[in-house]
Amino acid sequence: MKDTYRKAMEIWEVPEVFYEAAIPMYRDHEAELAVRFGRDPVSGQEICRLLREWGKEEAERLLFESYQRNVLEKCQGDISKETFYRMTDFYSRYPYFAQYEPEAYGEFTQETVDRLNEWDLKVYMDRTAQAALAIAAGKDVPMHQTQYLTLQESFDMMDTLGEELIILPCNCKAMGRCTEKPVNVCINKLEKGPNTPYDRKLGTILTLEETKKLIRRINKKGLMQSGENNVLCNCDGVYCYPTKMARILGTRLHYPTSHYETLWDEDLCVQCGKCTKICNFEAFCKDEAGKVKFDPEKCWGCTICSANCPKGAISLKKRVTEPGSDLTENR
Repeated sequence: MKDTYRKAMEIWEVPEVFYEAAIPMYRDHEAELAVRFGRDPVSGQEICRLLREWGKEEAERLLFESYQRNVLEKCQGDISKETFYRMTDFYSRYPYFAQYEPEAYGEFTQETVDRLNEWDLKVYMDRTAQAALAIAAGKDVPMHQTQYLTLQESFDMMDTLGEELIILPCNCKAMGRCTEKPVNVCINKLEKGPNTPYDRKLGTILTLEETKKLIRRINKKGLMQSGENNVLCNCDGVYCYPTKMARILGTRLHYPTSHYETLWDEDLCVQCGKCTKICNFEAFCKDEAGKVKFDPEKCWGCTICSANCPKGAISLKKRVTEPGSDLTENR
């Protein structure tokens, strides 16, 4: 490995075991910029000047691409109107690589992907587990994907976000190389400030009506709606980081919070099996005789089964008490 890259890896805070894996995620001039400036803010004008000095043509394009790929982020500079940038860390760069450079990511061995994601999940939990536990205990703590939403609640949430929304690839599914379910499913309020997907020219802008149709389609494919504020996540039971963390922490029903109890009427069930295909937690499954069975102890209360039962055999009942009071019983 070039000495420049080795020094840059330290600045990007790449674990040494991932030095070789990280090389395809960066470009030579980005490593040189990292060594030159570290994580200090530097003006876009200065970056472009250096790139030209190094013989790089179209310096402005290269600068934007580094920003778009989340190697650089915009930051507060001096009082002038000039834009300043600084290096991001490896934890911030890795999901962008998986989300927006899938062909290059596809060159990684599965062993490398598994090791990267094991590390990434640990960092994620180091940063978020305490907040998740606080939410599970009934405290009002700011965080993402704090609650499951019904299909109608998801639509209602969209109505509060404006007539245009932006759809992005799910980082969890992209990093996990999900192929069995849709990946382009993260829905955000369209915002246009620095470091937003819009400013980086990423994502797809949809109308409110188009977004609701998308939510219905992916709901039918077995993705659970969860979120709050300006973000709606459409999650699964395999790749989703909050779900993985909840399994480790033992916070089923409490984080992500479930507001509804799932009720199954066996007499109304026509044994179509849709619920067994759509359930992310095997709460609905088929026994050895091929008959549908429901185990409420495995249910996470995500509600997608109810929206997809053709005969109304699955209904929802509002929980009398907010989850959190009996957290220890679910550990």
